[in-house]
Amino acid sequence: MMFLTSSILLGFVRLCFIILFLFYLNRKFVNVSRHVNFLDFIVNNWFIYISILVVIIFGLVELDAYNLFNCFFIFCIIVILDIIGLKNLRTPRAYFNQHIKIALLRFLRDVENKKSLWSWIAFDRNMKRSKKNSNNLILALTIFIGCVTFLSRYYFIVYDNYSLSDAWIYDLNKVIQFDNQFWFTYELATDAELAIVNFYGKITDVSPEIALQVIAILESTLIAIIIFWVINKLTPSKFLAPTIAALFFSLVYVLTPLNVYFLLKGNSTFMALTFALPAFVFYLSPNLLKVTRISYFIGFLFCFLTIGLTDLFTYCILLPPFFIIGIVLTKAKYKTKNLLTLLAFVIATIILYLVYQYACYFQRADLLDYMQSNLLSVSSYTYVPQLIFEYHDIVRYAQYSTFVGLALVIILVLVTKENWRATVVFFTYFNFLILLTNVKSQWIDEDMLNNSLSIFIPLIIGFNAAIVFRIGNFALGRLQRFTPVTVTLLIAGMIYAAIYFQQEKINSLTRSDETPMHILNAYDKISKKFFRKSYCVVNDPAAQVISNNAHFFMNYSFFLEEYPRIDSINTKHKKDPMFVVRHPEYSLSKSVLVFILNEKYENENNTFPANKQQKQLLQNIGLLQKRGRQVRLFYDSEILKVYEIINEPQESKISDLIF
Repeated sequence: MMFLTSSILLGFVRLCFIILFLFYLNRKFVNVSRHVNFLDFIVNNWFIYISILVVIIFGLVELDAYNLFNCFFIFCIIVILDIIGLKNLRTPRAYFNQHIKIALLRFLRDVENKKSLWSWIAFDRNMKRSKKNSNNLILALTIFIGCVTFLSRYYFIVYDNYSLSDAWIYDLNKVIQFDNQFWFTYELATDAELAIVNFYGKITDVSPEIALQVIAILESTLIAIIIFWVINKLTPSKFLAPTIAALFFSLVYVLTPLNVYFLLKGNSTFMALTFALPAFVFYLSPNLLKVTRISYFIGFLFCFLTIGLTDLFTYCILLPPFFIIGIVLTKAKYKTKNLLTLLAFVIATIILYLVYQYACYFQRADLLDYMQSNLLSVSSYTYVPQLIFEYHDIVRYAQYSTFVGLALVIILVLVTKENWRATVVFFTYFNFLILLTNVKSQWIDEDMLNNSLSIFIPLIIGFNAAIVFRIGNFALGRLQRFTPVTVTLLIAGMIYAAIYFQQEKINSLTRSDETPMHILNAYDKISKKFFRKSYCVVNDPAAQVISNNAHFFMNYSFFLEEYPRIDSINTKHKKDPMFVVRHPEYSLSKSVLVFILNEKYENENNTFPANKQQKQLLQNIGLLQKRGRQVRLFYDSEILKVYEIINEPQESKISDLIF
């Protein structure tokens, strides 16, 4: 029922259509001749534009000006300036005259040739057949991997212990506080991930609680796509090895150190790595980012600022070692851009230091204490009951595979003279992270390192698979012609194996309490049916945070003790329009929705225990019915019932107000 009625799936579908529409505009009007594929479009624009967007959100919140319009206005100006180019801004008149003339001539030519309607909206077809087939396969695989990862993570919603927990309520309050222009709410923390949650809710038109519930799924979906992209760009294997790496992250839970009971909890390290992994690739192969040096520097600067605002552990612990290892092994022709990257990192560090020092000054906090509290996470969950091997054994096997992989890479380099530098960098970096887990320091959190390894292990598997396939291609090179068929068989085999070999272990997991699911389901249904600020919700005080900036809230005690009296007084003076103005304490919402949990239902949720006031609440509702108030059952399940008390008919529902 949750899958069909909640906005989780709806928000994801809307986001997919937004991305596809932007990709169409990019291919049709911006990169017409470059034939950018869908995968590159997602990763490149995430790396550049979303990092810029996060910094814009931070700046607007600090200026008390954050809203969707201001974000889009500033963001669109930046995108337009980037499309035009800084050089063309020096002579804007000549630039626009030239492009307007070219567009008009192209339009007149197409009119004279009487082109069909389809030709006006179709992409430029001047592309080699092999390139077109490759782009189509990448498009299909990107969409498939995204959907499989989303559905795979969504399946574990039945085991979720995060929703409506104390941690969830704390995070939701932070998400809502961005609308009140607060970035640093009660503590100094890197909250860019929650800012993205807030923005996602706005662009997909879902409530903050739904956006918070889905952010972890979206992070995993994006990481799976980026893992595919990393292997695709840094190895000769363009489809098979990337698919293995991405699907391993998406589907294999018995070998991945992820806590399945908290898969719906946002992971700031995961979010930061969605920016860091493309940065690693562009650092090793700067030619993949086809921009000027100034744009290259600015892109990395905003990327580093976003990572620093998202997760200091990634910024301080994960980034520097990779850059040090990378600059030693990259080609000499890339050293200049490598130094540009390091310069951007230094400048971003200075800016972040000033930002956090300024925040610490006003919060009367010590910067070192703040740094340490964000490098040591108490919310990093390491309980992984679904593993078939000990976690340390899995890491050790992955480490051994890098040694074998390095030996095979040496053979490949000697025989084929191919470039496997990126693979060597990632193998070396992976072993360095494992060494860090053995370092006992108050500044290094082993749990957070293990958390990051859950992303790097699939990458190591992908690099090893690419090595094996490259060696196999010497004998079986002709199979490359049948890549679509091979990829299809590989996907089918991995999905079958994931279901067959993991079913017993996953079925042994304990399903979570269904109470949060039903409460959020009811709130989601209410938010879609009712107009904001036109209704009041009666619920446990723990749910008050959901009402912030959305609707009025009343706790059970007030409803039982005061509401009947206020209702009586309000009804008595209903014909006097000035009474409520003089006595606002006796005003009533147009609709009042009363949440009643079944007291016979034994649930395990500590935040929302079974309601022991069910009889009194039903008696109050019955009393109001006897007085002539219209009451109807709005939401009905074995666990939860929501009654709507209608004080002013056809005045609160969106459909009634519109039609």
